Amino acid sequence: MKPTQTVVFDIIGTCFSLDKPKQKLEELGAPAHSFTLWFAQTLRDAFALSHAGSYRPLKEVLEAELPRTLKTLGVKADSVQMSNIVKSFTELELATGANESFKMLKEQGYRLVALTNGSEDSTRQLLERAGSINYFDQILSCDAVSKTKPYPDVYALIDKDVAGDVWMVAAHAWDIAGANMAKMKTAFITTEEKEYLSIYPEPDVLASSLLEAANKIIEVKTKNVF
Repeated sequence: MKPTQTVVFDIIGTCFSLDKPKQKLEELGAPAHSFTLWFAQTLRDAFALSHAGSYRPLKEVLEAELPRTLKTLGVKADSVQMSNIVKSFTELELATGANESFKMLKEQGYRLVALTNGSEDSTRQLLERAGSINYFDQILSCDAVSKTKPYPDVYALIDKDVAGDVWMVAAHAWDIAGANMAKMKTAFITTEEKEYLSIYPEPDVLASSLLEAANKIIEVKTKNVF
């Protein structure tokens, strides 16, 4: 029997919406682009630290980056307000159609894995809160290798020997590029970045939602059978 295929999901910004921290920043009177700047600088500096041979968990980088971002934007906030903004990452809401996508893939025999730059504990709590935890066979964090995605060692956490074809689903082009270079099939969700970055290897699937991505992944499997 052919090994079960695996679908690997990015979590933050792909399976879970980033609206909560965006709203928290707007409540401070921060401009609309504040979250985009904060999160982009967080990822940049987490990547830079990892590339340089060091590592800090994502939450610590978020906490270190926030006061600098707010100062750049001329937004005043005290320590309690900043703590509440970071805490909102534990309150993220599930993206539209996510549970339907997970259910559909599980019914088709797929193994589901969460692969995140966040912590394993925080990811498990998000999935439990959303009623999604039972769909997932495994939760993997970059904390396990002390390197961030898209570093190859993070994608190597996926057990490809027993998983058959492995798909990566993400709303971040850099994550899709990393997975592609790790020899995974890829599905890019356009909800956050709108367009894929042309200099990266092309994804196997482009989709406007998780539900569309799930349908297209299943279609590819069906075509390969016949």
